Amino acid sequence: MLASAGSIHEFIQRKAALEHILTHDEEIRRALVQDQRDLKEMLVELNNNKSRKKTRAAEYKQQQKAMLREKSIRKNLLADIRSQKTLELAAIDALTRAARDLDGKLKSLKRDRETAAAPKNIAHLTFSAHKGLLIIPVKGRIISLFGPYKNRKYNITNFRSGIDIKADKGEPIRSVFQGKVLYSDWFKGYGNMIIIDHGQNYYTIYAHLEEIFKTKGDAVETREVIATVGDTGSMEGTKLYFEVRHHGKPENPLVWLKKG
Repeated sequence: MLASAGSIHEFIQRKAALEHILTHDEEIRRALVQDQRDLKEMLVELNNNKSRKKTRAAEYKQQQKAMLREKSIRKNLLADIRSQKTLELAAIDALTRAARDLDGKLKSLKRDRETAAAPKNIAHLTFSAHKGLLIIPVKGRIISLFGPYKNRKYNITNFRSGIDIKADKGEPIRSVFQGKVLYSDWFKGYGNMIIIDHGQNYYTIYAHLEEIFKTKGDAVETREVIATVGDTGSMEGTKLYFEVRHHGKPENPLVWLKKG
């Protein structure tokens, strides 16, 4: 193009035009290179974003699995709690029914006693004169008291007709006063049980026994070993359940036992 110029002026014009075109092409080339760099960076960022998205999706999936596991655990725990509540309420109801059955048994024994001849060996006894002087029937610690008590867990109020004495298994149990054995056998809700008639319509009851050393009709003396501590019929482990009754009505044993 430059060689075909007809004059110096035309040569200079063509040279300036070519330089302008080359400069413009260089700018376009540089812009293209920069665009390629930007595109490459954008592709790298896009891949990074895809990787992060994939990682987050995996984390979300793990969280979903963890939430499902937690939901399953909570569901099973709730079922266990409901099941436990049902069992505990059933146990409370069973104890209430057992107490009513014991009331009925005492009335039956009282009728049998009244129809039979008065026992000569306890006719002279004055059980009532020993109020506050009776021995504790077993060496142990009193864990449940006589009277109304509230199950705060289920907001249920019941009545305990005796006391529970925590003691070691096999610990000897002694009669608190002399008398005659009216009952010596298994009783639902109380396990092995002994009822002693002390005269004057006073009775003492010993329950959850392991071994029984007395049978129905046997005479017993004050402090005589009649059984050993066990956990038969008990839902709270080894202990002695002890009652004092007059005309079948339960009285607070602590009023009858010697202090200390």
